[in-house]
Amino acid sequence: MSNVKAQTLLAFLLILAVAFLFFPSSAYGSAVFYISVTFLAIALALSSHRKGIAFGLEYLRLIPKKGRLAPLLLWGLAALLASGIITAVISMAFYYLGILDADLVGQKILKLPLQVLIVAFTLAPLGEEALFRGYIFRKITELSGAGRAAWIPAALVSSALFAAMHISYGSVAELAVSFFV
Repeated sequence: MSNVKAQTLLAFLLILAVAFLFFPSSAYGSAVFYISVTFLAIALALSSHRKGIAFGLEYLRLIPKKGRLAPLLLWGLAALLASGIITAVISMAFYYLGILDADLVGQKILKLPLQVLIVAFTLAPLGEEALFRGYIFRKITELSGAGRAAWIPAALVSSALFAAMHISYGSVAELAVSFFV
């Protein structure tokens, strides 16, 4: 086994070991944790294949380039603000159409224990972004070829896949928000 493959396998196994150690599979809501860790591990394994963990982390943009941390944080805050505005606009539109069903999501969230909520608001977005935006979006953009419009099919496919992962909430509003955000 090559050194790169060994590093990738070791990182994947380490992520899973930490997952099992800190979050028992029998705990209520543990699926949130395991899905998040799985998304992160899959994205890291796919992006690291043949080139190593360091390349994978850089490919997923989990390690910022020198001097880019401050601008990335500002972009992150802008994206958070934009996401909030998009969520509010979609929610208002669904409300006025009489089809806002976001309470289904709220009911599920309120049943979750604190440690699951912490994971849901920290590790889950990291795993989701690593897989759907860091790997799938980027890979489709690369496969779409050169040009300014190469990101359009990538955005549509990765957003549709991301939204589909939220179907278990049973909320049309959640699917719409997940797709557009």
